[in-house]
Amino acid sequence: MNGSPRWVSRLSGAAARLSTAGATISGVFFVLMTLLTLSEVVLRTFFGSSTLIASEYSGYALSGMIYLAMGYSFRDGAHIRITFLKDRLKGRARRAVELFCLLFALALCGLSCWFTWDLAVSSYARNLTAYTVAETPLCVPQFVLFAGLCVLTLQITAMLLALATSPVESPGLENA
Repeated sequence: MNGSPRWVSRLSGAAARLSTAGATISGVFFVLMTLLTLSEVVLRTFFGSSTLIASEYSGYALSGMIYLAMGYSFRDGAHIRITFLKDRLKGRARRAVELFCLLFALALCGLSCWFTWDLAVSSYARNLTAYTVAETPLCVPQFVLFAGLCVLTLQITAMLLALATSPVESPGLENA
């Protein structure tokens, strides 16, 4: 935002780059999931065989796609937002509601990061694996979820700081 301190602009830029990287990796996961599903279909249809991992790894890829793209979606305003109150407010009241919502989202995402990190580290320490043929170490998909939540948390933090440090708009000049 214009008028924000330089460090807030730099943080916003870093958050935007990480969000874009997460979305790009999410797209790669989509391609890999599609290829895995196609190979499973071909193997079952024409060769009477199976990869034995298609459903498990497609599930991991889907979760990774969702979590890694959340920061990008949030930055671009693609998350579902209930705006009936915000759209009726102007000036300082609108800003206060936005700040409250961002603070609340930051608290939720921060807690989610904390607990997801704890889960992944615990799974790693206990050497937990999936009860499947592949016996995938559970910490791997859990760390991917943690990474996506961290990017979302950073994106929310950057937006919150940009809003909090930007000058208050004069009445009549705010965006509707």
